[in-house]
Amino acid sequence: MTTDLTTNRRHLMQASAAALITGALPTVASAQEATDAGPTTYPQPSVDARFAAEVAPGIFVIPDQRIPLVPNVGIIVGTERVLVVDCGLGVDSAEAVMETARRLASGREIVLTLTHAHPEHGFGAQVFAPDAQIFYNRAQADHLARAGQGLLDGFRAGVLPAEHQFLLDGIEVTMPDETYDGAETRLDLGGREVVLRSVGLAHSPGDQIIEVPDAGVLFAGDLIEERIYPIVPYFPPLIGAEDIDLLAWRMALSGIEELAPALIVPGHGSLGGVEIAQDVAGYLDALDEIVANGADMEMMIAEVQRRYPTWEQANYIPPALEYLRR
Repeated sequence: MTTDLTTNRRHLMQASAAALITGALPTVASAQEATDAGPTTYPQPSVDARFAAEVAPGIFVIPDQRIPLVPNVGIIVGTERVLVVDCGLGVDSAEAVMETARRLASGREIVLTLTHAHPEHGFGAQVFAPDAQIFYNRAQADHLARAGQGLLDGFRAGVLPAEHQFLLDGIEVTMPDETYDGAETRLDLGGREVVLRSVGLAHSPGDQIIEVPDAGVLFAGDLIEERIYPIVPYFPPLIGAEDIDLLAWRMALSGIEELAPALIVPGHGSLGGVEIAQDVAGYLDALDEIVANGADMEMMIAEVQRRYPTWEQANYIPPALEYLRR
C-alpha cells in the first residue's frame, strides 16, 4: 500500500508542477506592493473535475492544479456511500464535483463535508442540498450561521477580481442537514470507515481533518499548504484575529504527525507525507522568531522569503506577520 501511495503521490506532484501557476489575492494587494510583485492575474478559480486521480483504492483527488482559490477536492468511495470533501467555490465547481461523485458513486448515497467554512472550499454546497446529505461539525455550522453572509459578501467585493465575481452570483450560505459535536465522529461508508476530527478554532472556526485509516490518507484542508505560504487569514474586517488561533494550529499539526498518514492531501498544493505538516509547523515557528526580532514589515517579508525562496503566493506573508505583531 505504501509503495502505491508513494507512486501516486509522485505522479500527482508532477502533474501539479506542470500546471504551476502563481498569483495573489486582490484582498491583500498591499502584499504585492511590499514584495514588488506588481499586478498579477490568474485563471478563473473553478474546479476542473476532469483530472480526478485515484490516489489509493477508492480514494480520488481532484487536484487544485496550483490555481489560487481552487482547493484540492476529495471523493472517498464506500460500498454504500460516497463522501465528498470540499466542493469549491460557486455553482459550476460544485456541479462538476457532484457529477464526478455521481459517476464514481454508481447509485450510492452522497455525503458532503467541508474541511472548513471558507468560501473557496464550500460556497457551492447548495448544489448538493437536494440529493446529498450535508454533514459538518457543530463549530463550522455555528460559524456559517454567524458569519457566512459576511464572508460571502466580503469575498465577492474584496477577494474575487471583477471578472470572477459572477462565480458567487446566486450563492446561498448552505447549512448542514446534520452536525456532530465533540472531537470526532466516525462515518461508515460501507466497507470503509472514515474519521472526521474537529480541530476547533485554528486556521478558521471549525477546522476539520478527514482520515481514511484503512488507506493511510488524510485530508488536512488549509491547516496545510504545500510549497505555498500558509494562509493565516487575518483580513479584518472580513476575518479578524478572533477567528484564528496559531497555538491550536500548531497542536493540530502535531496531531497530524502523530497519526502518521502515508499521504496527506493539503488544502492547496501537491500531495505529500508528514513532511508537509512539519514544513508548515516550521514556518509558523519561523514567523514567531522573525516578528520577535522587531524589524519593519519590509525587512520581515524579505527574511521570510529568504528562508522559503521556492514557496508561492507571497501575498500571504504580510497578513501572517500583521496577525502576530498586532
